[in-house]
Amino acid sequence: MRGWSSMVCALVVCGAIAGCGTGGRGEAATAAADAFTSALREGDGAAACAALAPETAEDLAASEGESCEEAIGSLDLPDAAVGEIAVWSDRAQMRTADDVLFLAEFGDGWKVVAAGCRPQGERPYECEVGS
Repeated sequence: MRGWSSMVCALVVCGAIAGCGTGGRGEAATAAADAFTSALREGDGAAACAALAPETAEDLAASEGESCEEAIGSLDLPDAAVGEIAVWSDRAQMRTADDVLFLAEFGDGWKVVAAGCRPQGERPYECEVGS
């Protein structure tokens, strides 16, 4: 958890100071975030879990004591359409109207590593899924 929080802070600083760009990778990250939020809107737990990074899906299931599909359906995650994106190498931050998603690029594409995230002032984001 601590490592991800530090990385999130670094990403925010990078975006604020250096103006890191999205390049062509932004479209793929946006598509992954959209797949996740669309699955939430449609109540498709299997598709939402498939859009999560494997470790994030496993951690969610373990923390809730049920399958990822059941656990994600019981959370009150925002399902708003994706909005502003910032991409830094193999990491991305996607803002929706209601929250922030964090994504990472894996060998098989972009996956959501944290969702339902809200800023906490100077502290790291607080996330419902992942951290």
